Amino acid sequence: MVYHIYMNTKTIVLPKTNTHTLEYSLLTLSFFIPFLISGPQLLTGSVVNALLFLFVSKTYSKKFLPIIVLPSLGALLNGVVFGTFTPFLLYFLPFIWISNFILVESFQYCFHKKSFAMGVVGSSIIKSLFLFTIAFVFTTTKFVPQIFLQAMGIFQLGTALLGGAIAFGISNINSKKV
Repeated sequence: MVYHIYMNTKTIVLPKTNTHTLEYSLLTLSFFIPFLISGPQLLTGSVVNALLFLFVSKTYSKKFLPIIVLPSLGALLNGVVFGTFTPFLLYFLPFIWISNFILVESFQYCFHKKSFAMGVVGSSIIKSLFLFTIAFVFTTTKFVPQIFLQAMGIFQLGTALLGGAIAFGISNINSKKV
């Protein structure tokens, strides 16, 4: 689409600029965070969850699929989150994607109906319970090692809550600048 500006009898045609810069920036960061932060799961997961919350609260996009999928693909490709246990992450990928969907959808609902904080707490609990349930089934059937019970339970809750706090802080800083 182009905009036409009429000046006297001359027409200047300007291309429409990309208005989705924030959305694309958050998507790009969500994929590259595991490469940029080769830290513990608490740090990497918190930053990724912050990006999930920011995407929902700041972009007004209904296209959640990329932000749901990209972080875990980045983690898998880089192998930083679970180290030698990263191959087991393959089994969890569909469930991580579902849990991220649960997180963004439930946060979006609570964010618009209640508050940012309620959205963070509620969606974090639901996401971590879902992943813990999957990890519990996988570990009791000896499909994956016991380490995933903790990683997909309390760590998921912690990283989601911390990520929500980071996103809340960034949102407040941005709103004060405007």
